[in-house]
Amino acid sequence: MKNKSFFPALVLVLVAAILAVTGFMIWESGNTAKLRQIHVIIENSNDNRWVQFIEGMKQAAEDQEVILTVVPTGHMETLSEEEAIIERAIANGSDGVIIQLCSSIDAPSMLEKLNGRTNIELVDENAYEVMSNVVGVVSPDHRAIGEAIAGEAALYAPKPLENCTIGVIRGSSALSSMEQRMDGFTQKLESLGGKTAWVLEYMGDAKGIREQLAEHEAPDILVALDNAGMEAAGEYASSQEKKMTVIGSGTSTKSIYYLDSGVVQSLVVPEDYMMGYQSVSDLADYIHRNRFLPQVRTIAHRTIHKDTLFAEENQEILFPVQR
Repeated sequence: MKNKSFFPALVLVLVAAILAVTGFMIWESGNTAKLRQIHVIIENSNDNRWVQFIEGMKQAAEDQEVILTVVPTGHMETLSEEEAIIERAIANGSDGVIIQLCSSIDAPSMLEKLNGRTNIELVDENAYEVMSNVVGVVSPDHRAIGEAIAGEAALYAPKPLENCTIGVIRGSSALSSMEQRMDGFTQKLESLGGKTAWVLEYMGDAKGIREQLAEHEAPDILVALDNAGMEAAGEYASSQEKKMTVIGSGTSTKSIYYLDSGVVQSLVVPEDYMMGYQSVSDLADYIHRNRFLPQVRTIAHRTIHKDTLFAEENQEILFPVQR
């Protein structure tokens, strides 16, 4: 009799378990049927500088099961132009946007206007705290990168630093990230006894920067504060009879080629792959409501020379997609 009374109870337990598993599977199916969408808005999205960054984002999107759209962009001159692109992304059903602010001027007011309409992750920008709908910030320490470049300029100076002519190619002054790099570089350089002879602002026009460089006498040390500037600096230095020291920041294959060939003496490389991966991962985590608190992250950077180019730890940063 005991066995007979136990059997119906066992059947009920099994039926309940089957119903629970089936319900969970249906819930999972419905939950993943509509994948979350993340749009990425960065300056000149086809620029070589973003290759590793975009690869990192793609990997995170796969891991987090979100739809990732990198919006095609060229050079964005105004914040209102960028705002219009963000508005289109929201209209297309974006659950979150990853933004590199094309200008620091009036950026807080623009971000506040978007409050409550989408979730925002800022990248390559560490001048802003998280606020309202800015749920995360992922960026290198740009001031520290500028300081590291100045230190390398002193290390590779062909004569006492105070006697060297130093030319600088920098990115747009509208970017607070570039202002931080420039400030860090200038202050560190002056503390080491050096001084810049001239500064050229690179606005994405390779021909324009070559024309500006032609107006100046070739310097003893040529400094490039970002990847586009480094590619221009490498091309310029390669064409000159006078041997010069080339120092700066770069991540593209072209910049790495100039280091490997000896045209460039030192590269300060931010971990762009990790910035891309972390930005998507953090934003998706927030959208999925696995995290409610904002997240601020500072990614690392590394100084690489020709003789350390093929060290395993440096290869992992320079060519992370092959890992």
